[in-house]
Amino acid sequence: MAKAHLTVAPEAYESGLVWDEALFTELASTFLQPSVQPLLASPFASRDEAAIVEGQLAQSLVNSYRRILQQRQDVRVQQLNALL
Repeated sequence: MAKAHLTVAPEAYESGLVWDEALFTELASTFLQPSVQPLLASPFASRDEAAIVEGQLAQSLVNSYRRILQQRQDVRVQQLNALL
């Protein structure tokens, strides 16, 4: 769901962000662990409730992914990375 939103959403094209499969895969594998997101291990009363939680988690993943890509484009971040 999150990947579809990032690759299809018009704002992805407008912002000029380039898709980074490796970053998304790493972020998703870390972000979607029950130890990080306890709701993933919780039972839900209905499919609707599960869909709401899935949507919220997907949006959080999208927001994190976008923030990381935007920070990569920041000149100060690039300069600090060059020092490492």
